[in-house]
Amino acid sequence: MIQPNKGRKIGIMGGTFDPIHYGHLMLAEQIRTSFHLDEVIFIPVGKAPHKTLSNAAQKEQRFEMVKLAVASNPYFTLSDIEIKQSGTTYTIDTITELQSQLSKDDELFFITGADAILLLESWKDYQTLVKKVKFIGATRPGYEKKVLEDKIRVLEAKFGAQIELSVVPALAISSTDIRERVDTEKSIKYLLPEVVESYIHENFLYKKHHERFFEFKQILESTLSKKRYMHSLETAHTARKLALIFNVDPLKAEFAGLCHDFAKEIKGKKMQSLIIDFGIYQDPSIIATPNIAHGEVAAGILKKEYGVMDEDILDAIRWHTYGNKEMSDLSKIIYISDIIEPTRDFEGVEEIRKYAFMDLDLAIVKFFSQCTPHLEDKHLKMHRYTTEMVKQILDSQERN
Repeated sequence: MIQPNKGRKIGIMGGTFDPIHYGHLMLAEQIRTSFHLDEVIFIPVGKAPHKTLSNAAQKEQRFEMVKLAVASNPYFTLSDIEIKQSGTTYTIDTITELQSQLSKDDELFFITGADAILLLESWKDYQTLVKKVKFIGATRPGYEKKVLEDKIRVLEAKFGAQIELSVVPALAISSTDIRERVDTEKSIKYLLPEVVESYIHENFLYKKHHERFFEFKQILESTLSKKRYMHSLETAHTARKLALIFNVDPLKAEFAGLCHDFAKEIKGKKMQSLIIDFGIYQDPSIIATPNIAHGEVAAGILKKEYGVMDEDILDAIRWHTYGNKEMSDLSKIIYISDIIEPTRDFEGVEEIRKYAFMDLDLAIVKFFSQCTPHLEDKHLKMHRYTTEMVKQILDSQERN
């Protein structure tokens, strides 16, 4: 609930904000200072009447991004007045409800793009709306104003509208472009606040995903430890990046990366029982340490209990622990992503990361050249499949 404060000049900044970016923030700040506003209230729309977006964030996520973006400016506030609504929201309804929460002496300035002024007569109850708020239309340098100014004169004469224009710097930033950049793994740094950028990446926003990605994301969040779950998310991020580099399906890579440790935290007798149930080869390394079979067990569970039938994905999950000499590029991507994702921190990992984004085979060989001495020190042997995989890669490199 907004606390009344008599006689304030309040800007209203509505929008989809999918996502909010520096263009929105710069506009609000310039209008605030130019018109001596005491406050600018950001109001993310619930369901906009004029916009239908594909690849969109949920309204709660858009609200959270705006909350993060405006937190550092004491003159910016946030309202959930439209987010709370289940259906389409209209400006007249929002303004009417907002006025009921404010002092009757407060002046409301509705901030919008200049083009929206031209369409004002298509808005619901616009004749009433123009009596409740003053409008500030933002234009860019070089904007052809004649048609707009003619329209403003008509609105002022016929309906008593109060409309002012404000020229704001032209920033070549758009929410559409940001969404497209995220989906194609391009940088969005310096287009929006860092806290919003982090939120987008942490919540996998604006990317095309495997159709069951979010279903399994929820399953893993509720079943894995927080540390293991975060590792799974980072592996998925890394796998997607590598897939785009090596011309592998990024949706399969991301999904396999997410689910690769599905069975990692199954322990003891239950793991041993599942190894037997799925007919997993009893290599001496598995007999000594059953948990290293968690990749094969995960593939078995995902296929049998969850209906994941894509063999490319299942193989990538199946072989991510000890590998296989017949591994596809997708399988190699999951294998190495598990090793190099950003939370991994061990001696030599930076060098392996460097190789991974150039040559998957070279990165795998580099990893095993580092870990073999550690296995020998502990008197442990590699799984047979691991030995075969490394030999196959080395033989292939010699032939080439």
